[in-house]
Amino acid sequence: MVSTKFLGIGTLMLFIGLSAIAAYMFKIVPNGNIYTIGAGMSAVGIILMGIGGVSLAGKAFIPQSGIHNADSAAFSIGLIRCMLAISIADDYLDDDEVKQIAKIYKHLTESEISEEMIRDTAAEMQQYGIDIEQELKNVAPSLDNPLKEKLINASLFILTADGDMDEDEFIMLDDIRLGIGMSLKQLDRIQKDFMKNQKVEVLNENQDDNPQTEAT
Repeated sequence: MVSTKFLGIGTLMLFIGLSAIAAYMFKIVPNGNIYTIGAGMSAVGIILMGIGGVSLAGKAFIPQSGIHNADSAAFSIGLIRCMLAISIADDYLDDDEVKQIAKIYKHLTESEISEEMIRDTAAEMQQYGIDIEQELKNVAPSLDNPLKEKLINASLFILTADGDMDEDEFIMLDDIRLGIGMSLKQLDRIQKDFMKNQKVEVLNENQDDNPQTEAT
């Protein structure tokens, strides 16, 4: 892994650099150039260790399967917080909503998220206030248009799941739109496509539940 190589090389360079500095300071090696070289190697070693550490830390927030690109972390964070912003717009999160969020998250990222994590994130958002528009503005530059549309579709799934869509939920959906820099025209197109697909799914389910028998 690249991150561990950075850490390894950085640690080695820091060790050699500090050894050179110590050798000069304790007059083991009187040449002043040794001190300069040692200081330079130590600085480069610290930088490489920092890069490796940041890289390893970043991997903890990236799904291990599913979306395999640099946008996966930003998308996963945006996805869970969008769905929760809609769900807790009424200041309440029930068990069915938690299960629905986990299901959609797994479908779109091919990664698992625990119900405990969903509840903890919701509690944090409720405690510190929801500013989904600003949150999404921070991650939007990392998202392409298809990923932004997935965020909207996931939000629509949550919005329509219980069949009871109130004004606060629609306001939150508009905040999501503004956060990812999407126009009203784009949102309207996505909503129409979503509702059309929903009608097709309902129709297919009804046909499966009530199969027609052929006349004899």
